Amino acid sequence: MANRLLQTQPSKAIAVLRIIAGLPLVMFGVMHLTGASPMEPLVEAAGLPMPGLMLLVGAGARVGATMGMIVSLGGLITNLEIPNDQWPTPSEADPSVIVMGTEPAFLTPLAIAIIVLSAIVLFKGAGAWSLDHRCGGAPDPHEEDSL
Repeated sequence: MANRLLQTQPSKAIAVLRIIAGLPLVMFGVMHLTGASPMEPLVEAAGLPMPGLMLLVGAGARVGATMGMIVSLGGLITNLEIPNDQWPTPSEADPSVIVMGTEPAFLTPLAIAIIVLSAIVLFKGAGAWSLDHRCGGAPDPHEEDSL
């Protein structure tokens, strides 16, 4: 079972998609852990590894992709449920004060992109340039190397 989780094709295209999906997750994860975002208590309470970091380096990328999809789905639902003019944002005068503003336009498409890219990693593996590939995730000789 563990070998199946690591199994991947040496595809550079999948590696690029994996890295693209992981970067925003790492960015938001760092924001949450450093207190720059109001979700810090939730992230600490979960005690889970950062899915973005797992995707970025390709270590347990299928697990990271699954977690990234769940986190992004939660973000997508949140973005769709909050009215556009009621988005909580830090005040320009005092960043510790939250005011209601407009939703950043990139959040919904970003969540959708992360879900799609993570699904590719979930089904295809981490690809080239990954720790999964380096640590024995040799490809199945009967599979083709395609995206």
